[in-house]
Amino acid sequence: MTNPKHKIEQAIRKVYKWMAANQTPEGTWPVPYDGPFFLLPLYIFAMRICGQPMSTATRTKMSNYILRHQLPDGSFGMHQESKVGTIFTSVINYVALRFLGHSATETELKNALNWIHEKGGPLYAASWCKFILSFLNLYSYKGVAPVPPELYILPSWFPFHPRKISGYVRIIYLPMCYFYRERLKIEPDELILQLRKELYKEDYEKINFAKHRGTFADTDNIFPETRIFKISMWWIKRIDPIIPKFIKKKALALVYEHIEYEDENSSFIRQAPVNAVYNTLVYHFRGEQEKLDKSWEKLPLYLWESEDEILMQGFTNTYTWDNGFFLQAIGKDCTDPLLNPITLRTRKFLMDNQVMKELKDPFKYHRLPRAGGWTFSYLDNGWVVSDCTAEAVKALLETEGLGDEILSDERIIMAIDFIMLLQGDDGGWTSVDKAIGSPKLEWFNAANVFVDIMVDHSYVECTASIIQCFMRIKQSRPHLFTIEMEKAMERAVKYLLNSQYKDGSWEALWGLCFTYGICFVLEGLTMYGLPKDHKAIQNACTYLWSKQKEDGGWGEAQETALARHYIQARASVVDQTAWSILALLNGGYAKDPRLLKAINWLIDQQQEDGDWPVQPITGLFYKTTMVSYRNYKRYFSLLALKKYRLELERTEA
Repeated sequence: MTNPKHKIEQAIRKVYKWMAANQTPEGTWPVPYDGPFFLLPLYIFAMRICGQPMSTATRTKMSNYILRHQLPDGSFGMHQESKVGTIFTSVINYVALRFLGHSATETELKNALNWIHEKGGPLYAASWCKFILSFLNLYSYKGVAPVPPELYILPSWFPFHPRKISGYVRIIYLPMCYFYRERLKIEPDELILQLRKELYKEDYEKINFAKHRGTFADTDNIFPETRIFKISMWWIKRIDPIIPKFIKKKALALVYEHIEYEDENSSFIRQAPVNAVYNTLVYHFRGEQEKLDKSWEKLPLYLWESEDEILMQGFTNTYTWDNGFFLQAIGKDCTDPLLNPITLRTRKFLMDNQVMKELKDPFKYHRLPRAGGWTFSYLDNGWVVSDCTAEAVKALLETEGLGDEILSDERIIMAIDFIMLLQGDDGGWTSVDKAIGSPKLEWFNAANVFVDIMVDHSYVECTASIIQCFMRIKQSRPHLFTIEMEKAMERAVKYLLNSQYKDGSWEALWGLCFTYGICFVLEGLTMYGLPKDHKAIQNACTYLWSKQKEDGGWGEAQETALARHYIQARASVVDQTAWSILALLNGGYAKDPRLLKAINWLIDQQQEDGDWPVQPITGLFYKTTMVSYRNYKRYFSLLALKKYRLELERTEA
């Protein structure tokens, strides 16, 4: 088309109409935060262990979700779009189906069990699977990697002290410590005894589980145990029996105190679903009925129910993260009669969900002060995140002037103070924790199926978001911009430039992978003031151009994450095309016909109602598990279309 403006304007208005039609009265756009395929079984196990009633309809919907994602060979993968299965996810989903009332004689279950047996069975599963089976009394704690609570009573300077581990991991291993020390497990009933016969080809009572602690099939050994980890396991196994009982008791009490602290400061929602289930089970085994009741009031928040399925989400929701970007996508159009009420509701949600209540003694419980930050989901979750905070501040500052409550200087300062806590020594920003543990702690990663989990590293996408936030504060509230913020940005820019690969790309962790990273980084660098012709920016653009598909779009395959290099997907993807357009516009390519081709492709995929078709999952969790962000196609496409329109107007002025 010779004049794209009309077509672009139509596409933008269609997105706005979709947003108006689908926003809730609370100001959100709810979508399932699905993908990981090891979550729903945990919920099912907890319901059975705790004696929670389950209706026939619930059983049917949970079964539908699990069976719908079974692979042709009978296995189940790490996430919904996995192409290969793992013993870990295949075993726990098989057990979950049996708990839901399915018979082992059903074709789907027979196929799953055959695949499990072909791969060696639970003895060859990842360590997380062995741990889960242990409290189900389908495995022995003798065959799991030790999780000693005594680590918590070590001096804080000790290299392996839990405070040095990433919060995402530490908060899961906390209840696991309790399980391990107490060897918590359910009593074997008729179904458990039958499952023992089904899962194992040999007599369960004769299995030497200790021999198989470090036995893993290739499917479940994505991150193999290091030699130093194996040696440490050998020593822990031998030291454990001689630890005095009073020390074990003291350590266990401290771990339980940490569990209570986490629950009280997250309104029993907890940080994420795995520790939400585990903490609930700790209360069950301890007979803490009041805390158990509070747990079951909140645990269903992790479920997403549709007409024919029930799944368990990776978080209770994505509201804060999504609303920050939806609001930025509206931007200066917020005064439009159609968008004004949408904007006000979105702004109110973000204003209401800034965490203002400070933790009590955060450092005592290995947490950082949180007041001033925003969580990924909403206020009560209580775990504030660096880039969620940055994107919320940006959004609120970009849409001021509607006569509603504005983000006060005091609240901005609180947000800045929180963000500044998380900058690492390398100049980059982490997500939820100060990076204080050595990267060598990754040598002690015992999960097998996740990569780079042990410390909260600096992330290019988080760092870039915070640079953008600080620049927005500098523009909107110059009196709040400090020398410390300037110095922090200088260090952050150096970190980003040093993190660029020789081919011109940046690799992100929380999204796939190079298109996502480059999009955020180029926005940050150009907002900071680097010229569009800067070598780093142009090298990144050259890299992106080399990946453009024939139809004009971009498609980065999920295999990219583990391969650590770009792998072309079969087809272009809306999210990744929008990210690439945004990045290339920051590189000065508004008039390039290749970009117009990309814009045309993006618009041509749009449906009549303003939405885009279902896309492959592009969110990422520790390189092995895909997590869906179903609103990405909406607000990133809108951002791309509006930025392209703006750049055209600038070049014509």
